[in-house]
Amino acid sequence: MADPKPTGITANSTLGELLAGAGIDLSNIPTAEKKEKKSGTYVRTQISAQAPTDQAIRQTINKVFKAYYGRDARADELATWAPQLKAKYVGKNGKSKTTIKETYKDGNLVSTEYLTADSLDPGIWLDEQIKANVGKGIVGINKAGIPEGPSGQYFVAIKNLARNNGINLSDSAAADYANKINAGIVDENTVMNTLRESAASAFPQFADKIKAGIDLKTLADPYIQSMSRILEIPDSAIDVFDPKVRGALSYTMPDGKVGTKSIYDFEKELRQDTRWQYTNNAREDVSNSVVKVLKDFGFMG
Repeated sequence: MADPKPTGITANSTLGELLAGAGIDLSNIPTAEKKEKKSGTYVRTQISAQAPTDQAIRQTINKVFKAYYGRDARADELATWAPQLKAKYVGKNGKSKTTIKETYKDGNLVSTEYLTADSLDPGIWLDEQIKANVGKGIVGINKAGIPEGPSGQYFVAIKNLARNNGINLSDSAAADYANKINAGIVDENTVMNTLRESAASAFPQFADKIKAGIDLKTLADPYIQSMSRILEIPDSAIDVFDPKVRGALSYTMPDGKVGTKSIYDFEKELRQDTRWQYTNNAREDVSNSVVKVLKDFGFMG
């Protein structure tokens, strides 16, 4: 079977000869055999009069709300933001306008974005609005006083770090820190380091360790365990805010410098605490003392 004849206009074809005779250069006219797909990545933009559906608008809003609030938008929030987002798809002439951005790679369509009339990503636009509100503290608070969403996680971490390092931090201050971290206004590490610096200033004898990441409560644990054992108090009920523990950590030495009280002196002090006399430790101590006296006077073998 003979090979099929090539299609298209060529310099050797009858039509080609006629066009060449008319002075038309055929060298730049592509043939079917030479046509290739575009290589690399390129973008094609087109305009549509079709606006996104209400469901698509709602999905965009819910995606942003989940990122900042950990939940879908409520009905009242949808009623606030949906009209504003829809308005972004209206052109200057008052008619619906959607910018469709298609991205191709090596001739293949790899992604399609439906942008606003001004070629903006609707999710990015809404993200900026909600982020600004979060930074201002417009965040729900649950019954436990914890902010909703990611702010709540930062809030708990901040409160725990402050408490474990002897810093009294109000809920409002912790929430402000948390919301600003959530909104990207400040970095989480910046906040945590700020709290550690405050603790280091309050307990200069532990400054290097606290700044290095060791919590004051960890450093105080030997005192907490002694207090728990001698006064028979659960160690979970003792923290660095207890006056005795705090006093032992910030003890004025005979030379006037601030240091820590020895565990021996700390335990002696605990046995002078009025709570000690009601413990089993105290009763056992008294019983042992009585037995010793009786033995010393020969009343017991």
